[in-house]
Amino acid sequence: MKRELLAVTLFAMATIGVARADATNKPPEAAKPPEAAKAPEAAKPTGPPPKIQFDKTVYDFGTTSFVDSVTGTFTFQNAGTGELKVGKPQPSCGCTVASVKPEVLKPGEKGELIFKVNIGGAHGSLEKHITVPSNDPENPKLSLSIKANVVQIVEAAPGSINVGQIRQGMITNVSATLRRTDGKKLVISKTEPSSKLVRAKVEPAEGSNDQSAKLLIEFEGEGSPRRFNESVKVYIDGITQPAATIFVNGQLMGDVVVDHESLYWPITDASHAPATNAPALPSRKITVSSTRPDQALEIKNLATSLKDLSLELVTVEPGKTYSVVAKFAETPKASEQGTISFDTNTSIQPKITIPVTITVLK
Repeated sequence: MKRELLAVTLFAMATIGVARADATNKPPEAAKPPEAAKAPEAAKPTGPPPKIQFDKTVYDFGTTSFVDSVTGTFTFQNAGTGELKVGKPQPSCGCTVASVKPEVLKPGEKGELIFKVNIGGAHGSLEKHITVPSNDPENPKLSLSIKANVVQIVEAAPGSINVGQIRQGMITNVSATLRRTDGKKLVISKTEPSSKLVRAKVEPAEGSNDQSAKLLIEFEGEGSPRRFNESVKVYIDGITQPAATIFVNGQLMGDVVVDHESLYWPITDASHAPATNAPALPSRKITVSSTRPDQALEIKNLATSLKDLSLELVTVEPGKTYSVVAKFAETPKASEQGTISFDTNTSIQPKITIPVTITVLK
């Protein structure tokens, strides 16, 4: 009996020990992650909201003629219950100017947006847009439209003439046709050339019932070689503004042609260049050519006012084409301006000077 009791006791102790061991070796329950932080709700506007309200969002001028610009006013009010703040109007192009008065409106107050659109030589349907920013939660960026149908009473064909290259001392003749579009008689009161180098003469066009005319234009090649942009304004009887403008452009040539009338030279600051790859020293090439087949071109006395800039004359085609190679001894540290010049054996252009603008990019 004692043996049986001892055996039961030992079995019970062993069972308890196993249970304790199991409890000891059991992995702890995974820690419950803390509740995810709730994202803060978007800040909602506090207080009563403002409301921008325009009398109209489209301003239509209809058909217009003989105007350089059109001006108008959009009227708006604060139809909300909070203070309205209007930002700077944003036109769709540089030809439109707009301003707002006042910029802050209390509920019920009214304001004005005044605009001006430059028309110039435009014709046909014209449409521009203005974006109006404000603190209106419903319309933070409201769009306004401006429309007009521009009719040119007098049409010029062509309206722009490129005469190409003209040698000094030459006179070139071009012409344009002027036509009145409203069925009335075309009576030209005067023409107004942009300079004394341009002359204009009006001749009637046969078979046009006096509704069309020919405009004969002469350009005289005088002065230094350059690109030119001239014009002739045409006025008709009873109208103070020009009824049409014809543009004349081209290039006046001398005995020598330089591919850079002026040289803009951007250079990266050496301190911003990668240390592993040292950049090559800045250099530029200017091509100089002769336009005279009967005289060989000579270039001498290369000079520059820019410090640390060296010049080298390279012959491309003897007597005809040369290259002036300009190279810095070291990369410039600051922007500067100067000139490159040289002498030639021509009577019209004995000395040529090229302005140079060095811009160091930081």
